[in-house]
Parts: sequence; C-alpha cells; structure tokens
Amino acid sequence: MRELIEDEGGVGVIELALIVPLLILLTVGVLDVARAMNAAVVLESASQDAVHAAVLDPSATIPPGQAVPPPIASAARGRVAPLDGSSITVTVQYYDSASGTFRPWPTAGIPTSSPNPVGVMVRVNVSYPWTAVSALAAGFLSPAGPRTLTSTSIMETRR
Repeated sequence: MRELIEDEGGVGVIELALIVPLLILLTVGVLDVARAMNAAVVLESASQDAVHAAVLDPSATIPPGQAVPPPIASAARGRVAPLDGSSITVTVQYYDSASGTFRPWPTAGIPTSSPNPVGVMVRVNVSYPWTAVSALAAGFLSPAGPRTLTSTSIMETRR
C-alpha cells in the first residue's frame, strides 16, 4: 500500500488532462475575439467604401422595392468578403441642414436645392449580426446572444 502512495507515475498525464481543456477553451476564445475584431475592421472598410460611393454620386436613385441605391449597397457588400454579404444591413442618410437632422436617403437622390453652401453630409451605417463560437467569448462579447456589429462613416459631398 505504501508503494502506491509514494508512486508518482502518471501524475504528468493527469496534470496534462486537467490543463489541456482549459488551454483549448482559451485558444478558441482568443480566436473568437480575433474574429470579432476582423469583422469590425471589415465593416469599417465597407462603410467607408459605401459613403465614398454615396459622395461621388449624390443623385443616386432608389429603385422600387429597395431601401438603398444599388451603387452604394454594392460598394458596401463588395468589401465584406470574409463575412456573409447577405447578412449585411446598409442604411444611408443625408444631413438636412434646414431641420438639423439626418434624414433617410431620398428616392430621387439628395435634392440639389439643399441649403447647405459647402456640401451635404452623408452618413452610411453598415451592420452585421455576429455570434461567438465559444462560450468563453460569448460570455464576454455577447452575453445576451448574437451581437450586432455596426460601423458608421460620414463624408461631405462637394457640388
């Protein structure tokens, strides 16, 4: 009996069995955080491209049944390659200086009679529903379920 108590054979295997699951969980959590950061950077790039497209063509029209002019939406969706492009939501607004608020993009484009003498501010929001893979990252990044990552870019048109 005394030999069994003093025998330390197999202790390393038991320690490894206790530590490996924690290391795997930590690694998956770090990868989830990296995925979230990558998605945020991709969304930022998409919103910048979309607002740039909106500024270049402030008269872009919205076809029936759509909420955003196609050139602006395609500029945003063209930059979200690692993400699911069909899950991306794009909203476009322009600053109405008469009312002092951002308004939805008009169907016929930004009115040329805008009272702003310098130009018109255009704001583009791009959002994406992000879900963590691991429970560890979900607890820190999205404890209430899927989280919507959003990026907003604002630029001024020149007339």
